Amino acid sequence: MTSDFRVESSVAAGGDLLIERKDMVVRLTLHREHRRNALTNDVLNGLCAAVEACSADASVRVIVLTGAGPKAFCAGADLSPGDTPFQPDFARLQLPMANLFRAVHACHVPIVGRINGMCLAGGMGLFGMCDMAVAVDDAVFGMPEVKIGIFPMQILAVLRDLIPARYLNQMCMTGKPISAATAASIGLLNQVVPAAQLDEAVDELVADLIRVSPIALRRGKYAMRAVESMSFHELMAFAETSISPMIQTDDAREGLAAFNERRTPNWTGR
Repeated sequence: MTSDFRVESSVAAGGDLLIERKDMVVRLTLHREHRRNALTNDVLNGLCAAVEACSADASVRVIVLTGAGPKAFCAGADLSPGDTPFQPDFARLQLPMANLFRAVHACHVPIVGRINGMCLAGGMGLFGMCDMAVAVDDAVFGMPEVKIGIFPMQILAVLRDLIPARYLNQMCMTGKPISAATAASIGLLNQVVPAAQLDEAVDELVADLIRVSPIALRRGKYAMRAVESMSFHELMAFAETSISPMIQTDDAREGLAAFNERRTPNWTGR
């Protein structure tokens, strides 16, 4: 979708979450470098609100999720006393991380993970909710919850279909991390690069996403979520009834015209 170029920034969660918009791209940065970008309830609620706002804004084309500093993407939940996600509250029927995952599941905007360092515990949940991810070559990925007497219950919702079963079992049951190279070898990462090349690699992936039809991406991501639990015959019926309306969009007409005229499409997102 065409839009006037703009740069905007704001903070949420008392400054622990940076929200930056540059034209069609929104960058969400966990801004708790002193705590290895550990998660609090405020940060999770801020991420949830930001994802919901991006999904509702048709001019947002890509979300980039990352952590501040060179060492950690996210080390998991903040275990210090205070605003920790592990603070029991039996009056709550829904928890902040679960609500974030619900918001991401309903989000129609592609999410790119910029994994700038260690990715542990709840950080693996944030990693799992990304559609694509690029990591630095010294990043590690792990679920050490069993080492402190708990289990990665909530994040299994976004990791179950992402990590091969044997690796998932080993990571959950032993708490031992895997390297970026291993994560890439089992299909968890789109690219592994040296730290100096991280921004360039992320920018290239974002550019690839912006080049294509925004309505195709939004409708496509919706469809990918909708068919997750369908049987083969249900999936085929859904696809049959979805393709015709998609062909009637302005973007589809423009894409076909641009192909035949050998030019770059001018997407409107309609």
